[in-house]
Amino acid sequence: MKDQLKYFTAGVFIGISELLPGISGATVALMFGVYEKILNFLTKFRDLNLIIPLFVGMVLSVFLFSSLVNFLYTNFTQTFNIFIAFIMIGYGIFLLINTYLKENINNGKTFYLNVFLAIFVGFLLSGFYITGSYPPDGPFTPSEGALIIFGFFACTFLLFPGISGSAFLLAVGIYPYIIGSISNLNIDVLLPFAIGMLIALIIMPRIINKAYEKYGKSILIFFGGLIFSAGLLDLAEIVNFLL
Repeated sequence: MKDQLKYFTAGVFIGISELLPGISGATVALMFGVYEKILNFLTKFRDLNLIIPLFVGMVLSVFLFSSLVNFLYTNFTQTFNIFIAFIMIGYGIFLLINTYLKENINNGKTFYLNVFLAIFVGFLLSGFYITGSYPPDGPFTPSEGALIIFGFFACTFLLFPGISGSAFLLAVGIYPYIIGSISNLNIDVLLPFAIGMLIALIIMPRIINKAYEKYGKSILIFFGGLIFSAGLLDLAEIVNFLL
């Protein structure tokens, strides 16, 4: 029962994180120590007794908090972003240090090269989010095909710690459209978007899990650098905006 409660709680926070641009649900899964179990379930369908409460927590939090998050993000955007940025910076540093000590990594050059590569990739991805973070002028109504594609990429990013699915939606200009559709239960929008997410859930976890099993330590280090760089660049963008 204790494990089920832990996974339900993790699901609640993962669901909330996916409503917030800037923080990845996979990052939260790492924080709660449930990331590997999620990958195992999506590829091998193990630990169903733990994944069900996690999934229930995610779905409940998405629908219960979407209106609140939409209101808070709209009215207190900078405060939200600063809070998220500090969480990501702190957890990125923690993950790097913890992995280095726990895994007894002796090859210093490989470690630092991995961190440097992760930070570089994180800056590139965060730069993409920033340059595309405003919706296009005028009304924007994507087609069903476009919604499937957006759902696929949003869910793919959801599976990578440090890369926010919501930030991707913000980058392509449909974040308000999607979160508004969740708040209003607009099935015409949510159904094709969910189909795209389902396709990503079928394809991507197997790829990620194989890489995770083979290069576990290196991937954790890479994730740590990715999360740190995403938080750092988010914070820098906020400071630049305020100045």
